[in-house]
Amino acid sequence: MKEKTVKDELGNQLKKWQTKMDEAKVQMHLGMKETEDKIKPHVEKLDKELNEAKVKLDAFEQSSEGAWEELKAGVESSIDVMKMAFESAEKHFTKDKK
Repeated sequence: MKEKTVKDELGNQLKKWQTKMDEAKVQMHLGMKETEDKIKPHVEKLDKELNEAKVKLDAFEQSSEGAWEELKAGVESSIDVMKMAFESAEKHFTKDKK
C-alpha cells in the first residue's frame, strides 16, 4: 500500500473517530451528572488517544519511506485503543437510554 493511500485511509478513520468523540462529548454534556461521571474517564482516554494518533499521522509528512510502516502501525494501534474505549463508553450510553 502506498504511503499517501495509507495516510488518507488513516486520516479518514481519525475523522470518523473525531465525529464519534464530538458526539460522546455532546452526550456527556446533555446527560445527568451521574452519567457524566461514568463516561468522563472514557472520553478523556479517547481524547488522549485521538490526539496521539493525530500526532503520529502528522509524522507521516516528515517520515522516510521506511519509517511510515512503523508510523502506520502506531496510528492503527491508537485507533484500536480508541475503538475499545469507545465501545466501553457506549455501553454506559446504552444502559442510561433504556
